[in-house]
Amino acid sequence: MAEIGTVLSVVSLTFQVFSGCVQGYQLLTDAKHMPSDCQHLRVRFKTEQYRLLNWADVVKIEETDDHLLISTTSRGLLLDVLEQQRVLLHHFGRVDDKYKKLSKPLLVEYEEGSNGVLPDPPAYSDESERSPTAQRVDSGFQSRFPQSEALLKKSLAWAKRSREYPRRLKWASIDKGKMEMLVHKLSSFNDFMSEMLNNAQLESLAIKQTRTEFQIMQLNSSIQNLVQIFESTTLTNKHDGRRRRSTNPVRAFMQARGLDEVDEEEGIVKPRQPNLRALAQFKALNSAIEDPTLFTEEFAHSIALTHTPSQIRSVELDRSHIHIQDKEFEDAGEGQRVEAYYQPPRSKKTSVWIEWKTYEPQSFTSSAPDPKILERVKALAALLKENNRTDQFRAPHCLGYFQDIDAEGEDHCRFGLVFEKPVEAHSTTRPTSLHALLTSKEIGVPSLTDRIVLMRLLSETIERLHAVNWLHKGLRSSNILFFSDSGAQDINYSEPYISGFDYSRPAMNDDMTERPPEDAASDIYRHPRVQGSGNRDTSILNGTFYSPSSSYKKSYDLYSLGVILLEIAYWKPIDVILNIPDIQNARPSVTIKVRQRLLDEHEGVLGYVKSYLGTTVEGVVRACLEGPKAFMLPEGSDERKKEVGAMLQKMFYEMVVKELVLMRV
Repeated sequence: MAEIGTVLSVVSLTFQVFSGCVQGYQLLTDAKHMPSDCQHLRVRFKTEQYRLLNWADVVKIEETDDHLLISTTSRGLLLDVLEQQRVLLHHFGRVDDKYKKLSKPLLVEYEEGSNGVLPDPPAYSDESERSPTAQRVDSGFQSRFPQSEALLKKSLAWAKRSREYPRRLKWASIDKGKMEMLVHKLSSFNDFMSEMLNNAQLESLAIKQTRTEFQIMQLNSSIQNLVQIFESTTLTNKHDGRRRRSTNPVRAFMQARGLDEVDEEEGIVKPRQPNLRALAQFKALNSAIEDPTLFTEEFAHSIALTHTPSQIRSVELDRSHIHIQDKEFEDAGEGQRVEAYYQPPRSKKTSVWIEWKTYEPQSFTSSAPDPKILERVKALAALLKENNRTDQFRAPHCLGYFQDIDAEGEDHCRFGLVFEKPVEAHSTTRPTSLHALLTSKEIGVPSLTDRIVLMRLLSETIERLHAVNWLHKGLRSSNILFFSDSGAQDINYSEPYISGFDYSRPAMNDDMTERPPEDAASDIYRHPRVQGSGNRDTSILNGTFYSPSSSYKKSYDLYSLGVILLEIAYWKPIDVILNIPDIQNARPSVTIKVRQRLLDEHEGVLGYVKSYLGTTVEGVVRACLEGPKAFMLPEGSDERKKEVGAMLQKMFYEMVVKELVLMRV
C-alpha cells in the first residue's frame, strides 16, 4: 500500500483524472454480454476513447504537468471537464447522479472464477430485451483498434495500480436511449476540449485523428465490422430544451449543447465523424460489390447507400451512345486515351474520354471475355462511379463502361471506361498526363515547391486508397492527369487526378487478380514480381525468385509510387533516367532489373536525388522502392493480415507522407 501511495504522489492530478477517463472507456468496451444489435454503440465508445487519446497526445498529457500545452488559466477548466467525463464513465448505468445504486442497473460488476469461466449471462425481465447472441463474448473486439498507443498502455497501467480500480463489468440490461445519450455527452466533452486548442494544435489533432481512422480501417475488414463502424457514426440523440442555467462553465457548455438534465424526447444531433463514416462505407462497398450474396438491399441500406445494388452495378453503357472524336486513335491500345462524347437519346452531349482495357478472348470460338474479368470491370466501373459522389481518391468521374463491339459486329476484345471531364475544365480541354509533361520540350522543370506538393498529394492519395484496401495496380506517370484550359505551360500541380485503375480487387481477396498485358513501357513501373502477362518464364535475379504470377500487394503499389516520385525529382521519365533506349521494345531481361539498378549505390540514381533535393526526398523514394523491409516488416510478410496491413499503413505515413507534409521549401 505504501508503494501505491508513492506512485500516486508523483503523478499529476491531470494524469490521474485522465487515466480514469481512459479506464472508464476501457471498462465499457470490455463489458461482457453486449447484444449483437448494440455492437455499434461499443464501437462508438471506443472511437471516442481514441479521440480523447489523440487530444491528450497533442497537449502532452504525461505523469507530470511539466510539458502540458494548456495555459495555466485553463487547467482548472480542463480538470473539471475530465473529472465530469470520468465520473460519467465510471458510474454510467450503475448509480444515479447522487451516486445511489440503481434498482435496475445496466451494468454490474463481476469477477471471473479461478478457472477463467465466464459467469452465466444475465436474465432479462422482458423478452424484448433478449438478443439471440447476448451470451457471445467478442474477445477480439479490442484487437480491432490500434494497440500500440503508448499513452493508452501507460494510462491503463496507472489506473490498475490505483485503489479505485473497479472489477470487470457485464451488461445486465440494455437501454439504447441512455447509451446513445451517453455517447452524445462523451462526444461533446471531446468537442469542448478540442475548442481549447490553438490552430496549430487543431491541425495536429486532425492529422492524428485521420491516421487513427486509417488504422481502424486496416484492423476491420469484415463487412459486419465495417457496418458497425458506419452505424457508430450515425447515432442520433433525443433531447429537449428544458434545463436550468448553470454558472459552471463546463456545465453551461454542456447545457448549451442540450446535454445536461435532458428529457431525451425530441431533437436530432448530426453525426460527428464524417471521415470515418465515408471510409467505412466505401471499404464495405469495395468488399461486397462483386459478391451478390453480400451486396444485397439490406446491406446497401445498412451503410446508407443512395442507390440500390442493381442501380450501382448498372454501369454498362450503350456503345452506340459513344461517339469517338479521335478517329486516328480509335484503335489505340491498352492505357491509351481517346476523346469522345457521350449522348444517350434526348440528352445533351457530355464531353468524355475513354480508357481502353484489353482482354484475351475466352476461347478460339468465342471472342467474349472471361466472366470473371467482366465482373471485375463492372465492379471497377461501379467503384469509380460511386467514388464520384464523395470524391475521396482524386479519381476522375466515371460514367460507366462499354464493350467495344462496332456497328458491323466486330469485337475488338476490349472494354472502354468512360470518364467525364472535371467541372472546372472546358469540354474541349484534354487531360495532360505527367508523362507527357516529363517528356515535353516546351515547358521547363517546375519549381521544387510544386514538385514537393505533387509528391505529397500523390502519396496521401495512395495512403487513403490503401486505407480502404483499394489497390490501384496501374500506377505510372501516364496515369497521373492534369487539366489546364490554357495549355501545359499553366499546369496546376496541386490538382492531380489519378486514373488508369487496373482490374480492381479488395486487398484481402485470395483470388488471383487479372494479370497485366506484356508491355515494357508499363513493366518498368512494376515491381519485378508482377511484371509481364504471366506467359513468361519465371526469373531468378541475384538469387531471388521472381514469378510474374504473384498476386498483387500494397507494397507493389508503393514501389510504383516510388518510381513516379523519382521521375518527379529528376523531371524525367524513368527510361531516360536509366538510359534505356526504345523502351517500347525493351526485353523483359531489361525491365526486371530496374529495381535492382535504382537501389544500386554504384548507379547513383538515389545519390542524385540526395544531392539535388535533399536527404528527406531521397529517404522517401528509397523507402517506397525498398518496400516492406523499409517499413519495418519482414520480407515476405502476408499483407492481407490486418496487423501487417496496419503496420504498413502506419509506417508509410511516418516514412513517406509525414516527411513530405513537413517539408517547407
